[in-house]
Amino acid sequence: MENYQELIVLLITGSAFALAGYKLYRKFTDPLKGCNSCASDCSGCQLQDLKKEIEENRRKKEAGQAINSRQVEV
Repeated sequence: MENYQELIVLLITGSAFALAGYKLYRKFTDPLKGCNSCASDCSGCQLQDLKKEIEENRRKKEAGQAINSRQVEV
């Protein structure tokens, strides 16, 4: 009987860790997801600042790749 109890505890604990890991993964892969449904004007919003920072980094990365591809072609 003890084996069944241990198995049930392991299944519950494992599923709790899996769910927590899944939620953390989703949070870190798309941190701006909550900003799309925001009804405020976004003044002082940390997500808006994060979104601007991500867009700036993306532009810098694309510009760097464009420069590198031009150097390779020459």
